[in-house]
Amino acid sequence: MLIDLHVHEELFSACSSMSLEDVVTSAQYHGLDAVCITNHDSLDIAGNGYLRAVGFPVFVGVEVSTRQGDMLAFGLESLPSFRPTAQEFIDFVASRNGFSCAAHPFRAWGGGLGDCLDELRGLDGVEVLNGGNDDEENSQAFRACRQLGLVALGGGDAHRERDVGRCATWFPEPVTSMRELVQALKNGRCRPVMRCSDGSYRNWDEYSIALVRNTPLSWLKKGFARLFSI
Repeated sequence: MLIDLHVHEELFSACSSMSLEDVVTSAQYHGLDAVCITNHDSLDIAGNGYLRAVGFPVFVGVEVSTRQGDMLAFGLESLPSFRPTAQEFIDFVASRNGFSCAAHPFRAWGGGLGDCLDELRGLDGVEVLNGGNDDEENSQAFRACRQLGLVALGGGDAHRERDVGRCATWFPEPVTSMRELVQALKNGRCRPVMRCSDGSYRNWDEYSIALVRNTPLSWLKKGFARLFSI
């Protein structure tokens, strides 16, 4: 099961140009089985009746701007009433049996936790494939995730239709509820994947990203990068 775990829609994320209808249409076009809306510092879309009317699995997570950088969380029904530190937010998520994840931790233009990852306790996962990152930024996230022994996730960080599913997370079994999603994440029963030029999804590891970074663009377009099947 393929899920883009990092998607923004325009109703509660002003930086997005997509309606929920656009998100669903694009997700279906790109072969996803579900999406997770992660608006900035808001869970309000969870109360929007349209979620129940689209006929497509839509989960609701959140991207919270902590004092050290952006974090994704899944399984929450409320948010802190103040801007938390990264550690405060991790503890908040854990106290509610949710799943916390560092979003695009090594993005060069800011917004990630970066080297703060080493100082945090109780973090569950790292977004190692982010559709808005370049190869080096994702490669750094891979290395940090492995060193810390955390769960690796992929997400499109989509604000436009073409970016939905650019990166995603693959689950070997169906996920039908947020509770099942959180449990699958906590169990590490998932893999980060990236959409290839032919529209298929492949599992990439750190070596693959390093290889692609040194591969001529023409090779990349033809899909000659080293890819690992799901």
